[in-house]
Amino acid sequence: MPTLTLSTSPGPLILEARCEPQVCYVLLTVRAAATGDAGVRPVNWALVADASRSMRIPIVDETQFRSLLRNGSAQETLVDGVPVWQLSGSVPQEVRKAASSALDHVVHALHTVVERLDRNDRLSLVVFADHALLLIPGMVGSDRVTLVRAIERLPGLDLGDGTNLADGIALALNQIRANRDARRANRVLLLTDGFTRDPAACLTLADQAADEHIAITTIGLGGEFQDDLLTGIADRSGGNALFLKRASAIPRAISAELESARAAALPGVDIAIAPMRGVMLRRVTRTRPVLAILAEPTGTGASDVVSVLLGDLPAGSPVTLLLEFLVPAANPGPLWIAGVAARSAGVRLAEADIRATIAHGAPPLSDDVRAAAARAMAARLMRRAIAASDSIEAARLMRAAAARFDELGEPALAAAAREQAATIERNGRAASIVTRELIYATRRLGDAS
Repeated sequence: MPTLTLSTSPGPLILEARCEPQVCYVLLTVRAAATGDAGVRPVNWALVADASRSMRIPIVDETQFRSLLRNGSAQETLVDGVPVWQLSGSVPQEVRKAASSALDHVVHALHTVVERLDRNDRLSLVVFADHALLLIPGMVGSDRVTLVRAIERLPGLDLGDGTNLADGIALALNQIRANRDARRANRVLLLTDGFTRDPAACLTLADQAADEHIAITTIGLGGEFQDDLLTGIADRSGGNALFLKRASAIPRAISAELESARAAALPGVDIAIAPMRGVMLRRVTRTRPVLAILAEPTGTGASDVVSVLLGDLPAGSPVTLLLEFLVPAANPGPLWIAGVAARSAGVRLAEADIRATIAHGAPPLSDDVRAAAARAMAARLMRRAIAASDSIEAARLMRAAAARFDELGEPALAAAAREQAATIERNGRAASIVTRELIYATRRLGDAS
């Protein structure tokens, strides 16, 4: 069985002796290592694909677009202060036939996936719009002819114009449960370009998936989807969150997710952090491989056990968490801060103690801890700026985030944040497309940890 190790930094941890509580940062690295007999894992995979009207709109190339301009079928308009091109009339039939839609790219991606499945894999396909439909019910990978025939039905379906994402997720989870096998990696992948009716129901389903060690990866396409919902579903369940500007990137993204599922060495890894008496865990931020705030405990504080889900861990690709504690005033000497336990699918595999020495003349923060804390602060500022209801406060927080990006050596991200702040001041609200790009770009700062 693969092994799992925990390590902390800095080591040794030395804190300044103070007569008042102080903040303490600790980096926790979680690493899975495969044994010699570990091979590629089969997958139990459910794809949840948006099949609403917006996914069927033809995507034209430059030549086709210029033809639409000449015919008066497209015009420039402002959306959230950003100039965009919109159709002002019907798309000519010859253009429609020649242009692919986002749904066409999904079909192409599924054909590619089917070619790479083997007899131990299971594939389910759920499509949704106003309601959800099970198109492929957990079929084995070797039944390629039947799979292809089912996929070819996708473009001809009419499920309405809505985006009932919760029904799609629920149907997919039922398929994963029906085809569970200890040998297989259990994954759900959902793709949408729109706003769903009931986001709260989607997050509840993500929590259920987390309890059952089923990771949900989300793909948001284009500029009109709920980024906070899709990143929330992914982070709660231990999946990935992807943003695709162009539908042509769908096949590559779906294929990469399949390979990621196969590479998982340990499924459903979670970390339980138990602060000692008098110590409060204030925040857990994943700083690698993707930057995200995983927990901000809101309970009574001291001694509350906090669990965070990391999802499936591939061998050799560590996950790093920044733990932020508030420790009590203490005299020089040893101080036990917290106990940490790592589990995979409910089985405890590793544990570690976080201990400090209280002393006069403690060293400054190490470079790796300082860099992680800076990235965590940038993520918090960005999240607060987006959530702020007051435009003046939102612009202020966005500029503060921009200053952090400058300090992190991210000038392009800093410039985008400042431009967004100016848009908020000018229009009283943020440009949704730019906000979305900033959210996902901030998450990618974890790659630089």
